[in-house]
This record gives sequence, structure tokens and C-alpha cells, in this order.
Amino acid sequence: MFGRETRMLLRHYLEHGTSKSALARRLGVHRDTIHRWIRDGDLDRDLDATPVRYGPRRAVPTKLDDYKAIIETRLAAYPALSAVRLLAEIRAAGYVGSYTQLKEFVRQVRPAPPAEAVIRFETPAGRQAQVDFAEFRFPWGKRYALLVVLGYSRLLWCRFYQRQDMRTLIDGLEDAFRSFGASHRSCSSIR
Repeated sequence: MFGRETRMLLRHYLEHGTSKSALARRLGVHRDTIHRWIRDGDLDRDLDATPVRYGPRRAVPTKLDDYKAIIETRLAAYPALSAVRLLAEIRAAGYVGSYTQLKEFVRQVRPAPPAEAVIRFETPAGRQAQVDFAEFRFPWGKRYALLVVLGYSRLLWCRFYQRQDMRTLIDGLEDAFRSFGASHRSCSSIR
């Protein structure tokens, strides 16, 4: 069936006396199709307002069906087992199908690995800061930002310098710790 605009044009032409055969020739369809659309009410039905609902598809039998229980059992016992290894095992049991079909099925039934716990690195207040330079290019030249982040509070200090050298680093760290109002025990480079 054609879209809403085409149906509106068909209705318009029919109301103004255009023959069904002429419309069929113009659209490149058989004139019986135009008659069927009119008879079934397809020209009046608004397909854009209600989405078409399709039922579930019938399952198609495959060569893998007889071996699915073996695959699911093996994956339940060994979740990291590869599809190549499973192919060798079910081929020994008589499977003659393709690797692609097996791979798709394994992708569907493989149990998801449990999420790894994230252990955050926490430090007590005033014990650690992370330091790094970042390079910025401006129309008037290149500048380096010295970034200092406190480990406990994640408080960020940033200042731009013309150079990236040891003297700049020492002066910047002294300024950062003065602005934080505290002393430090250790600093590490941000990676």
C-alpha cells in the first residue's frame, strides 16, 4: 500500500472523476488493485496513526536444534567456553551444520559474566594530590595548564603557564597548596 499522501491524491482524483484505469496506469499498478483498495476501505484508513502489529514469527527448524541442550549445558558449566570448542564437541556428536549458526546461538544463550567490583582508591584528607600539565593552543600561542587535584575531596586547582619545566612545577605546587590552605604529604602524576 502507498503512503498517506498517495492515498489522499487517489481520493482527490477519484472525487474529481478520474477513471480507476487511468489512476492504475499512472501509479503502475493493476486496476483491480485500485478496486480492491476502494472496496477494503484502504483509501480511508489512516495507516500513519495506528502502527501495524505483526505477530511473532514461526520458529524455523535448524540443524542445530538437536544439539541446543548440549550447548546450553556446557555453557552453564563453563561460561567462557568458545564457540569453536563447542563446534568441535557437537561435531563429534554428529552436528553437520555451520559455525555461523552455532555462533549466533551461543551469543544468545551465553550467561553474562558478573560485573567486577570496583575498588576505589581512597586517601585520608590532606594526604595526597595528583598533578599534571595539559597543553593548550591559542591563537596567540601555546600555554600549559598545571592541574592539581586533591585525593580526598577531588578539589581542583588550575593555572596557566608559558613553560612546562621544573621551576614552573615547583612554583605552581607552592601556589596550589597555599590556595588549598594546607600542606601535603605526597603528590603523584595523573595517568
